[in-house]
Amino acid sequence: MKPRTLRYLALEGARGIKRHRGLTFTAVITMTASLLVLGVFLVTSYNVRRAIKNLESRKEVMVYLKDGLQPSDLTMFENRAKLQPAVQSLAFISREEAWNEFSQSMKVEGLQEAVGGNPLPDAYRIELKPERRNAFTINALTQEMSGWDEVDEVFSGGEWVGRLDNFAKSVLLFTAAIGIAIGLSIIAIVSNTVRLTVVARQDLIHIMRVVGASEGFIRVPFLSEGVLQAFIAALLALAGLYGTTEFVSARFGGVQFLSPLWCFGFLSLAMLLGFLGSAFSVRHVLRQANI
Repeated sequence: MKPRTLRYLALEGARGIKRHRGLTFTAVITMTASLLVLGVFLVTSYNVRRAIKNLESRKEVMVYLKDGLQPSDLTMFENRAKLQPAVQSLAFISREEAWNEFSQSMKVEGLQEAVGGNPLPDAYRIELKPERRNAFTINALTQEMSGWDEVDEVFSGGEWVGRLDNFAKSVLLFTAAIGIAIGLSIIAIVSNTVRLTVVARQDLIHIMRVVGASEGFIRVPFLSEGVLQAFIAALLALAGLYGTTEFVSARFGGVQFLSPLWCFGFLSLAMLLGFLGSAFSVRHVLRQANI
């Protein structure tokens, strides 16, 4: 779209807003409230998704090896593991390293003497590729590696991984449902507001058609007006969300505001809803008036 066209649309929308300040104010405030509700769910979903992503990075497989393996056995295991499509990397953890880490976390002196030596085996920590960190792949890999000659036991936490995947899907579906419901309410708000402005200007629209104005030329001011209203409401909602998020983060910590990409998506969605509301309203009113 040319800059000149964008400028024309913005000016027409601004003129419409200026002519009907009362209706515009009511519509913007109502849309802002609706978008704030949507924004709260988006911020919540955004932070939950961050937490889930954090947990997903811990989706790893621990392989505990049998005692008495030779270096050649370890090399054979590594080569077989690297051939697995889900494996991104693996790190060898000797029994000494594992014991040092364990004893430091326990902070008990003389622990090794008390238990009569180091009971921990050598192990491999296997990191999975991000796109393969799901319960099905992890369980399949665990089952396969459990049958290898070098392996004594495999631990993957498959049950909690499955629960985490289900929880992530539930969060996504819930957010989508709330977003659809609020989106429909915003379309209705914009539609009703623009419909009132169209009805108030029916005489002018008739005159424009008489002098030869096209239907598209008549529709443009109303469409741009709805988009501009939604844009203003989205900016106000984002400002309110930012202030609320900063306040909550300062009091409780760990809460982050939406990323720039999510903010851009929020603004774009609001403008799309404003456009759809305006389009439905204008189409309905013009048909009723046989224009």
